[in-house]
Amino acid sequence: MTDYRESQVDAALADYFAKRQAARAERVRAFLDSLTPRERALVQDVAVMGYVRGSMHPRGEEIPLNADILADVINACFVYPDLYPAVATIERCPNLRTVPADPPRHQGGVRCGCADDPEDDNDRTGL
Repeated sequence: MTDYRESQVDAALADYFAKRQAARAERVRAFLDSLTPRERALVQDVAVMGYVRGSMHPRGEEIPLNADILADVINACFVYPDLYPAVATIERCPNLRTVPADPPRHQGGVRCGCADDPEDDNDRTGL
C-alpha cells in the first residue's frame, strides 16, 4: 500500500505544478516566436494596454462587452502613440521602423516612419 504522507503529496504536486508552469511558458514562447515582428508588436501593445485599462476598472462595476473593451483599448493606444507605436501606426505604413527599447517604459516595437526627419535618425538629442 502506498504511503500518502503529506510531504510526499506536496513534493509530487510541486513537481507537477513546476512541469505545467514550464509547459505553459514554452507554449507562450513558441507562439510569440512564430509571430512576425509586426504581429508581435501589435499583440504586445494591445495586451499591455488591455492590462493597464483592466487594472483601472473599478471593482464591483459591470464589465463592458468585448466590442466596447476593444474600442477602449485601441483608443487608449492611439492616445499614447509613443508607448504603443504598433497600434498607433496601423494605417499600413509602407515605411515601418523599429523602435528601440526604453525600459521600463516599453520593450520597443514598430512605428510609422513616414513623418521622420532624416536628421532625427542621426541625432536624437537635438544638440
